[in-house]
Amino acid sequence: MLSKRLFSPANLRGTVPSDFHFVPDFFSVSEQRTLLSAALERLDAAGNRRFQKKRKYFRSSLNTSASICEAPLSELFLPDDCYEFLQGHYDGVIHKYREMHLTSWPTAEFPGLVPALSRLQSLLPSSNIQTHLLHLASDGEILPHVDNVSASGRWILGVSLGSDRILRLESCANPDEVAEILLPSGSIYIQSDTVRYQYKHSILRNSAFTNGAGQRMSIMIRNKQIRAGHLVIKI
Repeated sequence: MLSKRLFSPANLRGTVPSDFHFVPDFFSVSEQRTLLSAALERLDAAGNRRFQKKRKYFRSSLNTSASICEAPLSELFLPDDCYEFLQGHYDGVIHKYREMHLTSWPTAEFPGLVPALSRLQSLLPSSNIQTHLLHLASDGEILPHVDNVSASGRWILGVSLGSDRILRLESCANPDEVAEILLPSGSIYIQSDTVRYQYKHSILRNSAFTNGAGQRMSIMIRNKQIRAGHLVIKI
């Protein structure tokens, strides 16, 4: 299937490398709510008990007359101080975040989750994968870095949920070769081959594209091994 690369002056600055594939509106709002709710449930369940109690108390104080299916996506996040955001990653790249490697999704608890995941899995170039959840605080960011070849394989797929953020790509060979892509909630992208290892990439805290920043959840799917041969991106 041919790759789908939809860019406009509203969501792009610069020239995007050919190994970057992007769909700005892959998931519906309903699918986004389901995916975000499931990701938050997994992270919350694995979190610090003190913060679990804090989240429970905060939710009990809310007026929950509106159903989760009707609430704006941003309201699925609690205030920043309800989460145990870490100040810095071990490699110094990620600031104000929490994360986990996901081994299973709570499909029994979220009826719409299986169809959304099936749509996502239909895009994967290979099946030997690992899934990572990354929750950025309102002032969280990912600094410029090049992916570690030994940590994963040839491609990475990212789902963006929550606040719009800017993905910045900078060529290692030519620092003047820069692209900035607005990642709206519900968008997906795939980085493969050269764009992973010959470009620095970062998620900006703020940008002229956006009016401030809010919390953001990323679902990151990587293949575990580098495989020889032609890579087919099914977008």
